[in-house]
Amino acid sequence: MKAGVIASAGRGAALPGGADETLCMILKQFLRKRAKIWRGIRRTLFQSTSPYDSGTFWDQEFFSAGISDRQTIAADKSIMTAAYHYASVEGLILRHLINQRISLDGARCCDLGSGSGHWINFYLSLGAARCTGIDVSKKSVEHLREKFAADTRIDIHWGRLLEALPGGGGPFDLVNAIGVMFHIVEDREWMETIMEVGRCTRPGGLFVVGGHFGWLARTNVQFDKAQRVNKRLRGAREWRRALAAAGFENVTIYRNRAYRFVRDSLPENNVLVAHKR
Repeated sequence: MKAGVIASAGRGAALPGGADETLCMILKQFLRKRAKIWRGIRRTLFQSTSPYDSGTFWDQEFFSAGISDRQTIAADKSIMTAAYHYASVEGLILRHLINQRISLDGARCCDLGSGSGHWINFYLSLGAARCTGIDVSKKSVEHLREKFAADTRIDIHWGRLLEALPGGGGPFDLVNAIGVMFHIVEDREWMETIMEVGRCTRPGGLFVVGGHFGWLARTNVQFDKAQRVNKRLRGAREWRRALAAAGFENVTIYRNRAYRFVRDSLPENNVLVAHKR
């Protein structure tokens, strides 16, 4: 963007385009999301699928171009798109913490599927005293251990969440899982992981999840190169039932509409927050 355009925008002038272009972009993004969902419904109902190998997929196919906030979304995403995505999710989490008057000063947090470590930095910046990161990707774990080598507040563990959580150092005041739980495609493992999160969260603690949480129930929407499913959406009702069984209550879902206003595709990024009884 040229300096003159930035200056005029700063004085309140309209950005290039106008209302019609903005409405067209919003409609296009809305339809793109719906098309992805309907394709997923069709494949879930009428095509046989098998789960991806989470132990090799992230290292061999996903993190092939390094590890960064941008790369945790997709290799073709720009730095600005990644920053926009993370900022939109941060805003929803902060809304809940502020409105519920929740302080993280001195909190012990656990970040599931840590990737580049964005959420570890986020919660430490809000006052958390310690943060445990867990990831199934060996490349991610190596990256995080090197990145946070000098920070004694941070512990990094490798493995599937269900296996690594018990040894993660809980109980935790907050467990974070942004863009992670829908990659657990086996329904039994998904449920058992939520139950384990419940066991690792102290009474009054929070479980913060990023995902879809719509009306869909057990719908596959993303596949790897071998056409094995690596993203499975569960509906809001299914989530509420699972969380109740794991000892959580006061479930709040925040809808994220930020994706509609940019000319790029973003992952499912609504936010669910549940409180441990």
